[in-house]
Amino acid sequence: MSEIISPAEFVAVMQESFERGQELIFTPSGSSMFPMLDGKNDKVTFSQKPDKLKKYDVAFYVRRRTNQLVLHRMIGFTKDGAYIFSGDNQYDYEYGVGDDDVLALMTSFTHNGKTYRTSDLSYRFYIRRMMLKKRLRRFASMIYHKIFK
Repeated sequence: MSEIISPAEFVAVMQESFERGQELIFTPSGSSMFPMLDGKNDKVTFSQKPDKLKKYDVAFYVRRRTNQLVLHRMIGFTKDGAYIFSGDNQYDYEYGVGDDDVLALMTSFTHNGKTYRTSDLSYRFYIRRMMLKKRLRRFASMIYHKIFK
């Protein structure tokens, strides 16, 4: 059964699942992680967050200023050690996400009926290709704005 619940209820269910040693599976909405996730049919599996995220981990976190729940890829660290996040389908980066803001870590996902674990070699190749395309798109956008601004 599928139902829509409030963010606070979702976080409570997630934490309860992790306390029991379980993973949590849900269908995310939105297009910020496209093409990896289509936000309608794909499913994401979460586990309890580690002490520290690694570069390119996909994490579920809360934006403290809006209390919005977000699923994005961690792409780096700020000078003070906070995380930098961005969706695969976004140009902008989100700075200053702390360890306390991170709620869970994506361990696998199902896309077009096929399940991928984050430890799979094909997934790792996808990340490298996606990050290269993201840097090239960001650079091209910067050049475009300098020329036509």
